[in-house]
Amino acid sequence: MRIMAVDDELLALEDFEDTCKEVGITDEIVKFSNPLDALSYAAMNKVDIAFLDIEMPIIKGIDLAKRIKAVSPNVRIVFATSYSEYALEAFSADAVDYVMKPYEPEDIKRAYDKALLVRDVVAENHVFVKTFGYFDVFVDGKSVSFTSAKSKELLALLVDRNGGVITTEQAIAILWEGRKYDETVQSLFRKVLKSLRASLEEVGIQDIFIDNRNQRSIDKSKFACDYYDFLENGKSDRIKYFGKYMEQYEWAKDTENQINAMFNL
Repeated sequence: MRIMAVDDELLALEDFEDTCKEVGITDEIVKFSNPLDALSYAAMNKVDIAFLDIEMPIIKGIDLAKRIKAVSPNVRIVFATSYSEYALEAFSADAVDYVMKPYEPEDIKRAYDKALLVRDVVAENHVFVKTFGYFDVFVDGKSVSFTSAKSKELLALLVDRNGGVITTEQAIAILWEGRKYDETVQSLFRKVLKSLRASLEEVGIQDIFIDNRNQRSIDKSKFACDYYDFLENGKSDRIKYFGKYMEQYEWAKDTENQINAMFNL
């Protein structure tokens, strides 16, 4: 289990960590005084429970909770605040508990125990492709494991092309940038194709991948994708995007820059 604590007061973060130790909570705790850093972390790492202050600069705690849930729906939210008037609004943000400052150790333990009882959200989409933050593919809410990093990157490249076709030579030029286009690298590419098919077949979603000889693409009708939703809904989906796109791939920077330009980020 991993707990995330977000509070603009550093002393409050230290107090929270000490309180967790006092009541026997031994899970990993990651602390953030900047809510934007917390949001970025939640999008790229698994977080089980988030204890959030409400009155913070940059982003208020309730808005932060909504944005965290948008990128990581299974995070359990607990608010820790000095302001009781936010209680109703906090629970509308799908919080599991609301702890008043200055809190007692038993308040934190109670909220923690309640969070453990909350089951994961059932995946709204059978297949979901996540591009904001790191690229990942989920089937019924579970991350797909790829036996080859290059096969996962090829799928990411096809998703980035938004249904467009990519040839063998184009794919190789990106996946093995600067490498000579010869039989050796073509053989590597064929192995990547085989690995990608195997990974997709293992979880029963091979139909998202279209392979017509020298032309590869994806069938957008077979899965949901945050990037595609963003392109379709525009600013109404802004809450899901926080400035990072397929962070592990350098070639994805072009698309990231285009998205950021839309919002002057």
